[in-house]
Amino acid sequence: MGSRKNINPFILFFIILLLWQCKEKEEDDIRMITFQGSQVQRLSDSYAHFSVLDSLSYGSLMIHDGDLVSTDEFYFSIRGDLLDTLRFKRLDSLMYINGDLAGISISKDGPPLSFFEQLSTDEISHLRTIQFVKPIWDSIKPYLEKIAHLNPTVDICYISEIDSISLLNKDLFWLSKYFKPKVLLLGNETDSISFSSLTKFPSLESVMTSLPINGDGYFPHLPHLKDLVLGNNENSIPLGSEFFREIADLESLTIIVEESANIDWTSLDKLKNLRKLSIETDSIILNDIYGHHPHLQSLHLGVYNEGVSISDIFNKNKLKWLSLYPADEFLIWQKSKVLQDSFPELEYLEFENKDSLLDYRNFKNIKKLKYLVIQSEVGLDSTLHNLDHLRYLSLSHDFLKDSVNVARLQRALPNTVIAPNSGACLGSGWLLVIIPLAGLWFYFLKPKKSRNL
Repeated sequence: MGSRKNINPFILFFIILLLWQCKEKEEDDIRMITFQGSQVQRLSDSYAHFSVLDSLSYGSLMIHDGDLVSTDEFYFSIRGDLLDTLRFKRLDSLMYINGDLAGISISKDGPPLSFFEQLSTDEISHLRTIQFVKPIWDSIKPYLEKIAHLNPTVDICYISEIDSISLLNKDLFWLSKYFKPKVLLLGNETDSISFSSLTKFPSLESVMTSLPINGDGYFPHLPHLKDLVLGNNENSIPLGSEFFREIADLESLTIIVEESANIDWTSLDKLKNLRKLSIETDSIILNDIYGHHPHLQSLHLGVYNEGVSISDIFNKNKLKWLSLYPADEFLIWQKSKVLQDSFPELEYLEFENKDSLLDYRNFKNIKKLKYLVIQSEVGLDSTLHNLDHLRYLSLSHDFLKDSVNVARLQRALPNTVIAPNSGACLGSGWLLVIIPLAGLWFYFLKPKKSRNL
């Protein structure tokens, strides 16, 4: 007891300072990930895509822990144990990250059963994702049981080429007996039974699925769910006012809907704990977004039709991450002078620019801005030279192909990482790029509008 009374005030202050720094580090989960041998594209504030190349090329992206990343053949979630530099290798139905087996794609083309017989305990422990491109057949189940015993929390991606709801529901029931995934992606059409089956996976933190073709009109309760991605198809039920009633504590929501979708946008008002919101749509109504979502820190809006107003987002708020792809091509130019007043906490800003004369001098007043991504037109690039507080600047690949442009930026911004963006189309088919596998044809391969960046 005496030692407590005599504790050195300096030591006590030092301990408190260390704890506070750790707290701040936990809250700031934005990471710069370098993908070696890859071409990378950020497609929303929660999702990115990369293509594995047989070259020494590389790309860097700002990514949150928990974001989903996809390749041409695989998807996986970013976790804290991943290094900041990732080296990928794809070998038929397998994906390797930094030399470790990270993904298995089970399809009619492989892997053979002999591969599963030779899987070591160490390989299974490093496995991050298993995806099913065909329904689960009986002969492979013993091997999957072994994987589940050693690594039950591996991500599950079900994108069967056979689009059968009954087979999906049968396989979900079987998987729920052995696996405890934190991430589940369903690329096939779902129904009310599929949604009910989700409750058999109480460990789920992230779910990606389409709206079901029938049901009670609400998403089932999952005690640990943080992140939900919703798409729709022509047979989907409407997203009504009670859809989120059982998951009101949701922290991250992504909605990708077609013009014909019936969405009650007031349903989002129940999500008082929302931190991240990403919407791709033809029409949207967001009233008092910061009032209904007082903890919102990340917002992505992609709106295809002109005349849809999103100007209300330029009210004072606590956003740290903003990504805008409005149909109104002059929105950023019109609002550039009020950015610093509306977004005093902003650290990441991404937008599609169609104004070749856009002036960035007002961006200097966004004091906390660290990451700036400008798609399409660069604008008046000389006015970017004043933004010496940036850590990361991404401009069009065409602009940065000119070595003179690069040299000027590097001289003006010596402490800034300058990286090309590939002009990813963020139109209504952007998930076709994120998850470009055959099982998603029911939604993503239908004719859609797209932006020409």
